[in-house]
Amino acid sequence: MRKIFFVLGLLISLLVNAQPDFNIQVRVTDNQIEITDRSIFRRLENDIKTFISIQKWSLDKVLPAELFDLTIEIIPSAYNQTTGEITAVAMIQCRRPVFGTNYNTILLNFRDENFNFTYLDQQRFDYTDGQYGTEITGLLAFYCNYCLGLDYDSFGQESGTPYFNKAAQILSLAQAKSGGAGWTAFGRNLRTRYNLIDNILNERFKTIRLAYYIYHRKGMDIFQKKPLEARKQIFKAIEEVKKVYAIAPNTVMLLMFFDSKRDEIINIYKGATAIEKPKIVEILSEIDITNATKYEAILQEK
Repeated sequence: MRKIFFVLGLLISLLVNAQPDFNIQVRVTDNQIEITDRSIFRRLENDIKTFISIQKWSLDKVLPAELFDLTIEIIPSAYNQTTGEITAVAMIQCRRPVFGTNYNTILLNFRDENFNFTYLDQQRFDYTDGQYGTEITGLLAFYCNYCLGLDYDSFGQESGTPYFNKAAQILSLAQAKSGGAGWTAFGRNLRTRYNLIDNILNERFKTIRLAYYIYHRKGMDIFQKKPLEARKQIFKAIEEVKKVYAIAPNTVMLLMFFDSKRDEIINIYKGATAIEKPKIVEILSEIDITNATKYEAILQEK
């Protein structure tokens, strides 16, 4: 009997002291769905938030002040009330704090065009490493690990590899069990989960991971005290990104980087010196050519 109470007490202690890894925000934007009772989507929001909060994703102990920011917006375009099938797009954004400031910098700002899954009321969100559970848990686990990989890469060169490897394992399991859109190599859209993980672990695109480290750890994290040196390091990071552009100008890694960083870079260099501004505009306009006109705002700022 005493042993039973001890085990129960240990379990309760673990639950009480467990800390989530993510500061998670979930929103299901259901205005495209014609349905009278929308409470199913509110329960989906809560279930996703609970699922992510109770899992231990990081290999390290994460203090409350160090929680990883993650926002998931799911936008369903179709919902079958009988089967629970949901066809949706999802916006995934993760951020990390900049040292010595209250500012959070975006690491990933990604639109997943094939965020499709089945959800029934009171559905269990079971998940075990190394196993394929359901499509929704696979999707969530993939992005949790991918975002952690980016976060760790931003603090230490290629430190995110264990998390990218986990995301790659999830992708392989999903290919074998699900085969749903977004998991496979074939498709007209570059912005797929397959391309995200294939590119980040591809040796040809290794310099973009170095760019994430230089940009954040050597650039953003010293910006408060040494803005001129920070901008020099950010420029070096962009030069590393340019190396990827030289070998694969249409890779999803470039799209991902600039979707996350474009506005931030413009704001940073609006306050740069007259010598810095034309140099950064020239390199940005070359490798992010479709948005070249947006970078002209840097030159216009006095």
